[in-house]
Amino acid sequence: MLIEYIATTLEDALLIEESGADRIELVSALTEGGLTPSYAMVEAVVKYTEIPVNVMIRPHSQSFVYSEADLEIMRKDIAIAGSLGANGVVFGVLTEENEINREALESLLGECSGLEVTFHRAIDSTSNPVLSAQFLSQYKEINSILTSGGIGSLTSRLKTINDMKIASGHISILVGGGLTRENVLSVHSATNTCHYHFGTAIRKNNSPVRAIDLDEAKSIVRILKG
Repeated sequence: MLIEYIATTLEDALLIEESGADRIELVSALTEGGLTPSYAMVEAVVKYTEIPVNVMIRPHSQSFVYSEADLEIMRKDIAIAGSLGANGVVFGVLTEENEINREALESLLGECSGLEVTFHRAIDSTSNPVLSAQFLSQYKEINSILTSGGIGSLTSRLKTINDMKIASGHISILVGGGLTRENVLSVHSATNTCHYHFGTAIRKNNSPVRAIDLDEAKSIVRILKG
């Protein structure tokens, strides 16, 4: 069982570690779906926590289509995250047609030596997330895919998630985007991916701009691991 929570501050990260979660996804600008955090933030979170820290690599929220200048920034961000002691990086790259951009993906993976790689929910914007998961399975560098099974409510996409789990080969399916304390057991029962990702569900009033609710974060850990 792996439980990952999103942190946007050092205080978030410390609470996440206290909650008993297994991994931190560190981002900035959660209201925009998560962007690359500052180097100083990465350094501090890695320094003051002991659980793995995976860093979002996303230079803007306009789309998942990136120019060569964007990709150069992303490659440098990956290299610096690694040099600061991050466990892994999180990114997704699409074409104008909303399919996985092979050239951009391979360019970024070339910078990821020694880092875990999560392909994030950009996959949910592709025309067929199952075929996209199968495409990603050819890359041994990719460890997990963060997904809610496509566009729409998470609970309506459970069959797609199961199909992605089969198609993804060695890659773990990290279910996120709509997970809550109330639905996580039913999602776990239906998918049994054993990898779960929570964002606003562990924040006060489910708000992307509020602090971590430690009691809620601990409650989810107890439900999944107790």
